Amino acid sequence: MPSSSNWLQVIANEEQPKLNTLPSCVSLSNIKSDNYVRLIAVDITVDDKEQYSGKLKVFRGLDLESEHELGGIPAAIESLYIDETESKTPILAVAIAESILFYRHMKPYFKYTLPELEILDAEREIWRRLSIVRQEDQENFVEALKAYERPKLCRKSQRLLQLLPEERYNFIRDHAEGPFNRFANVIALKCLARVSTGHSQPPSHLVVATDNGEVLIIEPQSFGILYKATVCPDTPPSVLAVHGTFETDFCVIIATRYGSVYLLRKACPEAQEIFKLSQPMTGLVLLPIDQTIVAAAMNKRLLCYSKKGKQLYLIPLGKQPICLNSINLQHLGLTLICVALEGGLVQFYMQKYLVDEFQTNGTVSSMLFGRMGWEEYVLCLTTIEGDLIVKILKRTATFEPLQNLSTRNILGIDDDMVDATILEKPKKSSIFVEQIAREKKNAKITYGSFQVELWRLRHTAARATVGALNSSEQTTSNDITHAPVKLSAEVCGAGSIFRVYLTIQNLSTYKMASNLTVLIHSDRRHYTTVKSLAKISLFQLPCILPGIPLKIDFEVVAVINPNDKLPPHSLTPDNSHIRIMLIKAQQAKPLIAAVIAIPTTI
Repeated sequence: MPSSSNWLQVIANEEQPKLNTLPSCVSLSNIKSDNYVRLIAVDITVDDKEQYSGKLKVFRGLDLESEHELGGIPAAIESLYIDETESKTPILAVAIAESILFYRHMKPYFKYTLPELEILDAEREIWRRLSIVRQEDQENFVEALKAYERPKLCRKSQRLLQLLPEERYNFIRDHAEGPFNRFANVIALKCLARVSTGHSQPPSHLVVATDNGEVLIIEPQSFGILYKATVCPDTPPSVLAVHGTFETDFCVIIATRYGSVYLLRKACPEAQEIFKLSQPMTGLVLLPIDQTIVAAAMNKRLLCYSKKGKQLYLIPLGKQPICLNSINLQHLGLTLICVALEGGLVQFYMQKYLVDEFQTNGTVSSMLFGRMGWEEYVLCLTTIEGDLIVKILKRTATFEPLQNLSTRNILGIDDDMVDATILEKPKKSSIFVEQIAREKKNAKITYGSFQVELWRLRHTAARATVGALNSSEQTTSNDITHAPVKLSAEVCGAGSIFRVYLTIQNLSTYKMASNLTVLIHSDRRHYTTVKSLAKISLFQLPCILPGIPLKIDFEVVAVINPNDKLPPHSLTPDNSHIRIMLIKAQQAKPLIAAVIAIPTTI
């Protein structure tokens, strides 16, 4: 039995917990906002009557903390942040049929239902005739309904086709005049960051794939559909992978049940089929670093493709792959591919090289990697038998190639075929190398050109800064996206020490002015500030309510020559002033930039 020295298995204090779930129904989240990441999973059970039911279970470590009943079997769950302010509280999204349930602190928060779809005219006509024909003639119309695909039929038509022939007459009699409700079911669910903030908890949108072949991007606060595209109208999707940010650019990889893989970008409303496999896929991941697509197929192969559909390499596997996941190790600068095989063998690949593996007691059915509890790198696995396995990556772990997979011939694949798929040097990389060689040959000319461009950039930035300050030189802000604010100042004193009083007033009638900062700028050869907060020339303001002015003050000391007790000769009436700027958080241009003249020192 192969084992690995890179992983530590967590031992349960009591009885080992049982969990039957799917790869898309597990998530790690700081759901209680206490900086302790918990494992959240859907436990799928089957009763004596072969009825499926689902429970949402929350684990603190390996101990079951709470469980919540669900009204159905979820297709996927995701943890996301929707708030931009601190402190952030994650929201858990649970997709069941046509609805997405949102939980906050593990309590029902919102429910969103996908937009209703149009009903086929032929289906309406069939139901109209079903209500008036005789019972023995109803089977002909039921057979006519079977000619249409199930996702294109309304709910009561789908239910009618599921019933036994002796049960259909009563159902038609009760529901013939009922409403026609047709909704798309959620198949897959992923999170897409709004903007690239560099924060580990950015606010996100929901990417939803439905069984009618559409991909929707939903804003989770207003539930507005920000993006909609038709990917595969004839084939329902099965796996979803996303990368990027919504504000800049993103790409969505969609895999169908029949092996087709589509690429969807922000600028294109229609998806493009990039490659198609002859066998269905059991897993698909999009690697964030080199933007390659790795798929595990049911013909015991692990394949890697570029976004243009070119096969980069192929890895034959010893047994059937069950699930696939990516392992992002930021402290090592590596991204591994973790594939679970039938029989309990879990292997880790770095590109086409096997770097680690270990054996479990049962076939792994789902995997999830990330932060759990207080540990950064934890791998959670569930088996088909229902065992929950948690492994922690050692801090001394190293991943070195154990065996070059190009020399393995498990499936009888020729070595020349595998070697021919080695990644070639891209054209852009060749151009970059040639540019480096030219710069080394003409080092002096290149350095001089760089200095000229650098000074031009500095000059442009200085002009833009002066222009922004001059355009903001007023006492009232005119930004319609924020509450209007008025700034007034008063200078008291006649000697070398002056006290400046600032009054900031919110002119709005209903908006609150928040996240404001006062920046004090002066020429240090002429004036200095005494107050501790003013030493750094930055003053964070509290929230300003409408009609309640805020007053602050600080001291300004004129610089005097200690020998003759006179101000410096460079101080003139034209430059004897300080500048006060009122700045909004995350906004480059000041709301107000006022100039305050300081009296001449006596």
